[in-house]
Amino acid sequence: MAPASNDLIIRPVSLQDAPALWTIARQQGVIETTMALPSMRLEQRIESLQNLSENDHYLVAEKAAQVVGLAGLTVGTGRLRHSGSLFVYVAAEYQGQGIGTQLIRALLDLADQWLMLHRVELTVLTENEGARRLYERLGFVIEGCRKMSVISQGELKDEWLMARYR
Repeated sequence: MAPASNDLIIRPVSLQDAPALWTIARQQGVIETTMALPSMRLEQRIESLQNLSENDHYLVAEKAAQVVGLAGLTVGTGRLRHSGSLFVYVAAEYQGQGIGTQLIRALLDLADQWLMLHRVELTVLTENEGARRLYERLGFVIEGCRKMSVISQGELKDEWLMARYR
């Protein structure tokens, strides 16, 4: 893939990215809003990357030769083949610089132009206003609230279910 901006490169994930992604996913400012656990081992991250299927499309953001974010799109199968589920996270020190936006745009381009998906969905904690606003700017709408759906920092938290239609 071509550079996304001056010094940001968006490219497919590789096994060599596992240590950086493992570190980022466990950072304060990231782990609270993802499904990662503090006890996740590097070997588990490596295994998850080794087990990606042809329906898993993962892209990393690289800045100054350092991995700073990950986004993934998993395409549904069978009668859900028209849809996909998306996630994104960016290292704490690189948040607010448009990196998540560029990762998501790259995946939405893949969804629209190459996979012909009609629906892309995601979930976001209801308290994560910045992420919700980002998703809305990219065409996602709130479909509903998933009550007490995630355990985070010793609490049950609600999530917005959001989707973008084409």
